Amino acid sequence: MPARVRFSLALTAATLATAALSAGAQAAQDCTALRGCAAKFCHIENDIAAAQAQGNSHREAGLRRALSEARGSCTDASLRAERQDAIAERREEVTEREEELAEARQDGRQDKIDKALRKLKEAQDDLKKAQDDLLR
Repeated sequence: MPARVRFSLALTAATLATAALSAGAQAAQDCTALRGCAAKFCHIENDIAAAQAQGNSHREAGLRRALSEARGSCTDASLRAERQDAIAERREEVTEREEELAEARQDGRQDKIDKALRKLKEAQDDLKKAQDDLLR
């Protein structure tokens, strides 16, 4: 197949994929005003719409199962408890990373200090995300 034809086909495929993605994005619901299980359901429904738009039937089926399970078992109290547990785990991780940083500083090796700082930043970012999740 000539290069021009391959390029033309690739361009057409890319255009169709972009159109499908934007159509899926337009079909997405605004979940920002929702809290707890309602927000969780909304996000899963948006993921289902995106999977449909991308033609990913396996992901769509998995998300439909997840939505069904979430609707059957999610309560705002249980979701809040899960999220509080996640925050506690992330706080422990931050504490561990702070201890590792202190040890690295005692050793005085800059490469170990840099690595410990990077890991501490990642742990702090994970904690922040878990705290933000508690509010949704």
